[in-house]
Amino acid sequence: MVKWIRKTIIYLSVLIFLLFLATGVILSQPGAADEKGPEIRLGEITFSLREFQSTPSQLRVMEIHIEVFNRSRTSTAPPNSITVVVTQKEAKFPEGTSVTEFASSPQEVTLDLPLPPSTGRVLIIGFSLLEAKPESITFEVQVNPPDGEKKTVKWEGRGN
Repeated sequence: MVKWIRKTIIYLSVLIFLLFLATGVILSQPGAADEKGPEIRLGEITFSLREFQSTPSQLRVMEIHIEVFNRSRTSTAPPNSITVVVTQKEAKFPEGTSVTEFASSPQEVTLDLPLPPSTGRVLIIGFSLLEAKPESITFEVQVNPPDGEKKTVKWEGRGN
């Protein structure tokens, strides 16, 4: 009988040990995946028109507000590492206005501050408008060209 009790205690001890070992493997969480760097994404892009009184005519500026986010959980984007380029793709004017009058060059802005993980900033780029108000303008916005995320946005001048 003593041999039987001894064997039972040994087998039970081994079984409990293996159970704790298996539970440790099951309950442990996987390590965080190694990040290669900050993951920069574009957020919402909005427009704002500003009018300035000047001599001899009124000056209109279209501001494009671009949200830029660092989606990384651990990596901070260093200063001057985030660049946003805005290119005008198409402009529609009321009939009788020449489209070639409003050709503008791409505008670029660089964020000169670090962007911590899981945060964002708003960058503003301005385009001057002619006296003839366009009906709509289509822009292409890209972060960190040529490989970064691209968005195409359209401003429509109804009521503005």
